[in-house]
Amino acid sequence: MFKFICLALLVSYAAAGDVKFTDCAHGEVTSLDLSGCSGDHCIIRKGKSFTLKTFFIANQDSEKLEIKISAIMNNIEVPVPGVDKDGCKHTTCPLKKGQKYELDYSLIIPTILPNLKTVTTASLVGDHGVVACGKVNTEVVD
Repeated sequence: MFKFICLALLVSYAAAGDVKFTDCAHGEVTSLDLSGCSGDHCIIRKGKSFTLKTFFIANQDSEKLEIKISAIMNNIEVPVPGVDKDGCKHTTCPLKKGQKYELDYSLIIPTILPNLKTVTTASLVGDHGVVACGKVNTEVVD
């Protein structure tokens, strides 16, 4: 069940229109669109599909791109298991420093998740460290 909770939290980053996000790197994220989300937080509905679309400027040349997603649970940042970590499946690789890229990621939220509010962090990591990072306030609901 813990794995499913974490997976749903991933989607929170992967869900919105005009959702407010906090940059947790150096401003590489130029836009974030999470289907069905807007405002100060993202409401994630169990059993529904969510899509994350983000545009970012690569801060490095990189052959690979890893997706890392975590969520705050009981005041502890927990990595989300079950995430397709191969970012090159969701954007164009290799990355070239200074070029703009789009990452498109979709996921269905499991129905067995409990209702909960949290902060979800998603980062993209290249050959030389963090390429882009964003945090979103999220809530999992029925």
